[in-house]
Amino acid sequence: MKDIKTNFHTHVQRCRHAGGTEEEYVKAAISLGFSQLGFSDHGPFPNKDYGMRMPFCELQEYLDELNALTAQYESDIILWKGLEIEYLPEYRNYYEELLTTWKFDYLLMGEHFYKDAQGNDANIYGPISSTEHFLYYARTIAEGMKSGYFKAVAHPDLYMLNHFAWDKQCEKAADIIIDTAVVTDTVLEYNANGFRRKSENFPDGIRHPYPHDSFWKMVAQAPVRVIVGSDCHNIPSLWDDTVDQAYERLREFGIKPITELIQGVEPHEHTRHSKTGQCDPGHSIQGIK
Repeated sequence: MKDIKTNFHTHVQRCRHAGGTEEEYVKAAISLGFSQLGFSDHGPFPNKDYGMRMPFCELQEYLDELNALTAQYESDIILWKGLEIEYLPEYRNYYEELLTTWKFDYLLMGEHFYKDAQGNDANIYGPISSTEHFLYYARTIAEGMKSGYFKAVAHPDLYMLNHFAWDKQCEKAADIIIDTAVVTDTVLEYNANGFRRKSENFPDGIRHPYPHDSFWKMVAQAPVRVIVGSDCHNIPSLWDDTVDQAYERLREFGIKPITELIQGVEPHEHTRHSKTGQCDPGHSIQGIK
């Protein structure tokens, strides 16, 4: 177990497939001895409901609650306001507004869908006919990292949840993601939630869907920053045995993870103490093209 406890991948009930309020997570984190907690519920898009996320109309309420909790528990824990959200190039200006107008502290790229060979939205959960599709997935992630809007990539090896053996295309997809993370200094997340999913019989053996060892052995050979993310969807999994397992696996790979996603900023200088404007049904979203 780590002496310094932090987590920057935290979901609340707003995404409709997690449990626990923001304050319940804060109280649990304090009781567990956390020094920092970052909230990153699944972020909405303003003009399309991709499902499995908070409604856009709750975005202001989410921010208001986190601002209030930041002030209330300031002497006990550092809180950060974030979103896990997919990168799609047509929303680049929207990401800019989330960080400037809405004043989120960070965006966590959780790429559940991507642009396929025809430029259409495709879901990484399939159906996928071959591992060649992973290259398009990796290129979308790489483009997102190059945009500069994302502090980290959540579960970057999520593509291995599909029932394929690790092959040259899987390796090439990993190369694209890892090389771009190095160039852009983007953090890659080792996702503990993959260990909460049952082991299955994949073509390359019995394993969890992710994290995939072959991917992280490649990461271990690169100068890239890594962080453990609980990806908790309920209070008990904020820090459980799978989080300890994640730290142990990284130790075995020779990877020393960072424990702070947002570094070099004094708390009084940071937007975590800033308020956003009131939610307006006619709020101008400049990012839609």
